[in-house]
Amino acid sequence: MAITTKAKSNFSFRKLSNALDDVLEDYFDDSYEELAQSARENLENSTGIAPLKESSKYVRRKGISPKGYGLPTTSTKPLVWTGNLLRSIKSSKKGVQAVGYLKYHMEGYTVSNKGLGKKMNFGGKTVPPRNPFFTSEGNLKQNFKRGEKKRTERLINRINKVWRVK
Repeated sequence: MAITTKAKSNFSFRKLSNALDDVLEDYFDDSYEELAQSARENLENSTGIAPLKESSKYVRRKGISPKGYGLPTTSTKPLVWTGNLLRSIKSSKKGVQAVGYLKYHMEGYTVSNKGLGKKMNFGGKTVPPRNPFFTSEGNLKQNFKRGEKKRTERLINRINKVWRVK
């Protein structure tokens, strides 16, 4: 005695496999843009970013840093004196890009004993990390996590749309 069964499917793994690169590319493009936006917000609000030391505030008030282009300011927001860093944070197909000197701020650095460091007598001092993307524990900052549920829902919707069979 033979039993015959027939199954009908409303999805196709082959269709998903063929479109997976595009689906994931869209997901990462969205994630990169939201990560860049999160970093800009963290800088604008100084969220989780080490405050400036008195010596840095003095340099800003006097406008004596060569990086500050002679522009005195009373702003005490870290990393936003000229706005160059803030404006440079952009998403791309490869991830998030910013001006090259951000890498020093993300990891922290030691002030050089030349130029302004020598003149102001703070050469050799350590500047703490000021990472607009990650916490000191290496976790993504909270405002990027806010959009995590939406991004995941969009990814699931795209997958469902791609692998449906009529």
